[in-house]
Amino acid sequence: MTRNQQSTDARDTMQGADTGRRRFIAGLGASAAILSSGSLMRPARAQAALNVGVLLPTSGYQAFIGKSCKLGADIAPGILPGLGYGLPIRLMHADTETNVDVARSRAERLINEGAQVLVGAFDSGASAAIAQVCEQKGVPFIINIAAAPQLTEQGYKFVFRNFPTAIDLVRNGLALIGDIFRATNTVPRTAVFMHVNDTFGRAMARGIGAILPRLDFLPFKVVQTISYDPAAKDLSVEVS
Repeated sequence: MTRNQQSTDARDTMQGADTGRRRFIAGLGASAAILSSGSLMRPARAQAALNVGVLLPTSGYQAFIGKSCKLGADIAPGILPGLGYGLPIRLMHADTETNVDVARSRAERLINEGAQVLVGAFDSGASAAIAQVCEQKGVPFIINIAAAPQLTEQGYKFVFRNFPTAIDLVRNGLALIGDIFRATNTVPRTAVFMHVNDTFGRAMARGIGAILPRLDFLPFKVVQTISYDPAAKDLSVEVS
């Protein structure tokens, strides 16, 4: 594959992932996750419907994103029959409240109420808690949005990923930065890396530390790393 092809692939992946995390199209990941888990669902065909628990942060500081994702999940029961999947889908929504402990308890509640597969949960920390519950209960968990690599690197048998890892996002994002430098004929020498101080952000920081030194087409040096609270609304101090 040529570097141009890699850059094109990187651009497509990053644009899709970034939009996926921040806007409505992210919610389509829930629909895709439900469809992609068809091999897991087929044994339940004799039942009236498959109960799919959808865990998202529809309140708290991630509420806007969670509500957008929920819109995507809500279209799944209507579109799956047209894609050739005949088993009716019953969605069981639960709000993680942008809280890891709540995500864990809501996952347990959904399973106790009859959910046969869980989908979620946008946030990597919440997804990690849900993964633990599903592994203990033997219920499949489809990660529709959550990038922390460790979610699928612990040998879990019931946890499946439908979203790129932080390493992939970092690699592709840095490739796009290289494209910008070449297009503008600029060569910055220093940079500051800012990241949200949660499971996702820490995974991204580790990815930057591992990948950036190996990329000779990015000549800048990261002189400082600044983390910030995920609930922050004003980063003017950090930027200054």
